[in-house]
Amino acid sequence: MTKTEQEPVYLNNFFQVLPKNKISQKEIIDWTAECHIQAERLNPKSTFDEKELVTLKKFFDRYAVKENQISQRYFECNDVFSKSYSNAEIYRIDKEIQSGTNILERTHFFAARAYEIFKEIYQSNVKPDHLIHVTCTGYISPSAPQRIVAEDLWQKVTAVTHAYHMGCYAALPSIRLAQALVTQGDTRVDIVHTEMCGLHMNPLAQTPEQTIVQTLFADGHMKYSASHEKVSGTKNLKIIAIHEKIIADSTQDMSWVPAPWGMQMNLSREVPAKIKEQLKPFFSELLAKAQLNLPEAMKSIFAIHPGGPKIIGSVQEVLELSDEQTKQSKKVLFERGNMSSATLPHVWNEILSADLVSGTRIISFAFGPGLTLFGSVFEVC
Repeated sequence: MTKTEQEPVYLNNFFQVLPKNKISQKEIIDWTAECHIQAERLNPKSTFDEKELVTLKKFFDRYAVKENQISQRYFECNDVFSKSYSNAEIYRIDKEIQSGTNILERTHFFAARAYEIFKEIYQSNVKPDHLIHVTCTGYISPSAPQRIVAEDLWQKVTAVTHAYHMGCYAALPSIRLAQALVTQGDTRVDIVHTEMCGLHMNPLAQTPEQTIVQTLFADGHMKYSASHEKVSGTKNLKIIAIHEKIIADSTQDMSWVPAPWGMQMNLSREVPAKIKEQLKPFFSELLAKAQLNLPEAMKSIFAIHPGGPKIIGSVQEVLELSDEQTKQSKKVLFERGNMSSATLPHVWNEILSADLVSGTRIISFAFGPGLTLFGSVFEVC
């Protein structure tokens, strides 16, 4: 077969694991603000007096992602239910430490919970030839998938690849990798996302951007498979095209770096404007790669990663999309928040649960550090 005649690769067998705690957005905002107040109250270097500490709550109310944009989020950490900051598991705040536990303790929390998630997934799912673990919120070696595969009960030769530290767009390069592995001979490749963004808040960081970050991100986990075989009795996604572009002169606009207390997200106010500026030419390049004309493309459903409250609206405005074309993206943001790399798979799962006819195209967009634009074209079948 030539490159254009290669056997198609399909995505299917989506399987979701819910994080332990579902919390309303109002509760999380109130708790986060109280964390910051408590941290500053005990911080010997704080420039806030007691009167100014009261204004921190108003600051959060002003800049936090509102309840009409996100209704609730899920977290693995139980600290939001604790009123004792000195005894909290991750966000321990006392006279000795005000930014919560260190990155090592947060990593161990991630590793333990990720292992449990993999155990839950593979109690009821077929074991793959290759397993791709996707995350940007916890790294430890050996990883959770390596530990699972090494156990006597696994009883299958499974290779493990780590697709780490790419942030919100990581689902698409992971699918690109899975597609290549299937084409080269692996019968089934599983992609598993375990994102625990809720582990990475710094109670001493008070800026408008950090307030948005701390009231936007959430935890989420999803498994799905890539193979040459369609699964009967359910909908599949056929991979048509995947495209990537890094925007010039934008490396300073978004970053995700290790800090002593955890992973730190830096987000510039320029991100939405730069994405809007580049989106149309990027969209044209994606359609050319998919050999799809614009009139046909505009009949598609769009899966848009909600990198921030304004991103879905910006994409919808630039491409002149209807609310119907973006409703699954908005629904996932409203019900789950931004789960980093796990968000798009949740949107795809939502789309597959709808009664869409075979042949419906799904056009996806995700954005992350670089600034990197990622897009894909899938077809429901």
